[in-house]
Amino acid sequence: MASRYSQGLGGLASDYAMLRTIPALLSVVFVATGLYAFGGISDITITWLSNYTLTSEHATLGGILVYAVAFMSSETKSLEHYEYWEMAFIVASPAVILGWQYVTEIKDLLLGLGDPLGAQVAFLITVVGWAVAVR
Repeated sequence: MASRYSQGLGGLASDYAMLRTIPALLSVVFVATGLYAFGGISDITITWLSNYTLTSEHATLGGILVYAVAFMSSETKSLEHYEYWEMAFIVASPAVILGWQYVTEIKDLLLGLGDPLGAQVAFLITVVGWAVAVR
């Protein structure tokens, strides 16, 4: 058993089973950042860093970074491979993520649907966009 990973980090990275877990890990990180950014999860405090509390801006930037990495690593990273409704979700996801944090009108528009319904709709838009982008 030990010989399987005896080639070091290079051997581990070339293991196909391990590479298949990267999209799943990115999905978990994306959903977690979305839940935190849109208020589905309350404060996250890292006690090892002198009780440092993450902000929604951390979640926004983390979500955008993970979204970009996943979309650019997908086999269909060109929008021409998608139908129009799929393109709309792919473009809407980063727009909602960034708009929620930095554009007051977008957050107000969504929260006009109700609180927490607006945040739930925003989260749903981003998750559908994620699912379409990384298919």
